[in-house]
Amino acid sequence: MTQRLRAVAVVSANSAGEILILKEFVGKPALGKYEDMDSIPMETCHHGEHGVLALKRLHDEELTGLPFQGDPIYIGAYLIIPRVWVRLYAMSVEHVAPIIGQTLEVGNHRWMPVKDALGLWLRRGAREMIEDYMAGRTKVIRRYCRDVPAIKPVRA
Repeated sequence: MTQRLRAVAVVSANSAGEILILKEFVGKPALGKYEDMDSIPMETCHHGEHGVLALKRLHDEELTGLPFQGDPIYIGAYLIIPRVWVRLYAMSVEHVAPIIGQTLEVGNHRWMPVKDALGLWLRRGAREMIEDYMAGRTKVIRRYCRDVPAIKPVRA
């Protein structure tokens, strides 16, 4: 990949301390994402688009019906693969409403405890983002995110 890309991601947490996880329906191996992977919501920024506007677009496209409370909290920046930086935000949800944000690319939204989410087959960068959120870190700059297997690991 020669083009630089920017993206945003959000850890959405409900009052029970669970986070929102979704299923990736479309693989983009060049971005460390394979069909059927789990992830927190992520979205590529349009050229010149400010991160907070991309976050709003992510909400409107993939998280419709999710009532965010307050302003987004900036967690950090993650180089998920060379030349692709993702800015991570955290948002709280006061009450859980039905999410009608299923698209051709993502769906199967569900709430789960953070530790359970870390046991999933996560797209590249999502594990580090969830770990930093869980540890309460801010102003993070990660210049490396672990590679992920292209095939879903079989659990015994």
